[in-house]
Amino acid sequence: MTTTTKGAPAPTTADVERPTISILIHVTDPGARIPVLVKAYSQVLADMGRRGELVFVLDGVAGAPLEQLERFQAERDDVRVLTLLGRGHGESIAFKAALAYAQGDILVTAWDYLQVDPRELAPLLEALEQSDSDLVSSWRHPRVDPLLNRMQSSFFNWFLRLVSRVDLHDLNCNFRVMRRDVLNEVALYGDMFRFLPIMASRRGFKVQEVKVRHLEEKGKTGFFGLGVYLRRLLDILAVTFLTRFTRKPLRFFGIIGFALILLGLALALPPFFERLFGMGSIQQRPIVLVGVVLVSFGLQFVGFGLVGEIIIFTQSKNLKDYKVERVVTQAEIRAGSEGGSDVAPAALSSAILESAAIAVRRPSPGEEVVLDHYVERHERGTVFHLSSWRRMVSEVLKRDSQLLVAERAGEVVGFLPAFHVKSIFLGRVTISMPFAVYGGCIADDADIAQKLIERAASDADAAGSGYLELRHIRPWEIEVAGAELAGVDRYVTFLGDVPEDPGECLGKIPRKSRADARRGAKAGLQLVEALDVPLFTRLFAVNKQGLGSPPMPRAMVESIVRSLGKRAVMHQVRLEDGTPIAAVLSFLHGNTILPYYSGGLPGYSRLGVNNFMYWKLMEWASERGIARFDFGRSRRDSGAARFKKNMGFVAEPLAYQYHLGEGGKLPDFTPDNPKLGVYQKIWRGLPGPIVRTLGAQMFKQLP
Repeated sequence: MTTTTKGAPAPTTADVERPTISILIHVTDPGARIPVLVKAYSQVLADMGRRGELVFVLDGVAGAPLEQLERFQAERDDVRVLTLLGRGHGESIAFKAALAYAQGDILVTAWDYLQVDPRELAPLLEALEQSDSDLVSSWRHPRVDPLLNRMQSSFFNWFLRLVSRVDLHDLNCNFRVMRRDVLNEVALYGDMFRFLPIMASRRGFKVQEVKVRHLEEKGKTGFFGLGVYLRRLLDILAVTFLTRFTRKPLRFFGIIGFALILLGLALALPPFFERLFGMGSIQQRPIVLVGVVLVSFGLQFVGFGLVGEIIIFTQSKNLKDYKVERVVTQAEIRAGSEGGSDVAPAALSSAILESAAIAVRRPSPGEEVVLDHYVERHERGTVFHLSSWRRMVSEVLKRDSQLLVAERAGEVVGFLPAFHVKSIFLGRVTISMPFAVYGGCIADDADIAQKLIERAASDADAAGSGYLELRHIRPWEIEVAGAELAGVDRYVTFLGDVPEDPGECLGKIPRKSRADARRGAKAGLQLVEALDVPLFTRLFAVNKQGLGSPPMPRAMVESIVRSLGKRAVMHQVRLEDGTPIAAVLSFLHGNTILPYYSGGLPGYSRLGVNNFMYWKLMEWASERGIARFDFGRSRRDSGAARFKKNMGFVAEPLAYQYHLGEGGKLPDFTPDNPKLGVYQKIWRGLPGPIVRTLGAQMFKQLP
């Protein structure tokens, strides 16, 4: 039962383990996904190596959110909870209340859902600390909400920039990072929290804006109603006055007064001159009296409103218009559970986890940080399972992934990423994961994998897919709908260790290929790390045309580099005079490097370009402590497979598994299909510009 604690004292700061960052979360939705919020923000703080705390302010919310937070607080010391008496207080009051109980010197304000990717906290903190800013405001770009909402928001922010003279683009985004002094010193009340960057800037704090990734938008869409627009207009009027005229109100009142005087003169002077020169009577002109009355009332109403704003603004620090109903503490929760169980919280959680049922669901926006952490520590996890690769695929295919998550007692125990694809070559299919050599189901055990794959198969059937393709590295020995998954043995992969000493890399290569690699070194070839997307795209297109296959579009290469960030690295092979003749785009994941896309100019094979390139790439990896070299997928017995074998790598079969839909059959649209020989020959003879233009569209049809 919730009790009222009158005058609950603010906690004293502990000094050794005191958190440096406090994330203040305003909870107003009874359906808020508290576990997702806790896990996502905790993981981000852990990834940054920062000690922080989560301060939840429940604004008129009880029930499930409070119960979930009590369970978290029973086991953790970084979760703090307070509930406000009443409801609908708004952000200004909620964050003001949280300030008294937060211990960090850096404050983060957030909602009760992940509107912004939690990982954006890192660049916001970096901007705060490296530029000596006091407040960093988020700019959601690009926006994911409806066009009408974006247009209204853009107009609102443009108008505020115009009147406030503060260059900010997204004042509606409350995900902000600031120093404690900002919230301490800037007076907030009512709906003024959205204008905090403007208020802070006018008070002398340094304000900066950083673009962040927008995930989800909740709330009303379309037109908001006349009352909302009127309130926003009055808010803008108040902010303009409070930030520009509180120390010189005569200017503000003078502008209004001067305008009204001009209007009054315009109405009164003509009748006055007519009366003065005997041309008429004022008694016959009641418009003069009406104007005077309207001006008088207008001045009184505006004056009363602005005087009220001044009083609230100057005295708001001394006003406490909220009451903390309850501060939830670990001691309270543990005391309440005494006598119920002698099992320690950690052991109790472990027991609950083992006995809980498995639930398969769609993930919430922003849960990607939790899933990425699961991928990075799972033995089956690859770079293609990460959210960054899914973002790239979504951009290229213009559709969202059909991601499934398996959860047990609130913990992620498996997940499967898939996309429904409509291809002119393949028809309707579901693939996990497009444009990837790996990317199937990862799970803690076969039972979990079966539940995920059964659900994915059902979704694929409902979407009318001919088959569900699961690009597993190792097979799952399971059945779906009473039948084993179909398989193909078309592909193999090549994995090998990278020597700790870069000087030993050449010795790992068999004698003949080693001689080819040395030939390149004697010819003066150099491997240089260089990010040049246009060059790489051209070299890749030349290489693919020679193989009779469509090239990857430049926009996709740009999307890969943008999405993967530091996980994507590009190298060039250059002649002694600096001319680039080959390039390779590699992916980094854990302690593994995967050279994935490559291309080169014809006519340089005599220099052993490819042997030299991969030898030097292994040396580059060894210098950086990378332990594994993944040579990637090749078709069994193909020329690429023979090359990798000659480089000293052993082929390992890939376990691609398929669930066939009604009337579906295993895919056979591959370069080794003899029916495609004629088309490949024609493709090789086409001019380069046509290949690059037409091929870019065809490449998207072959995921």
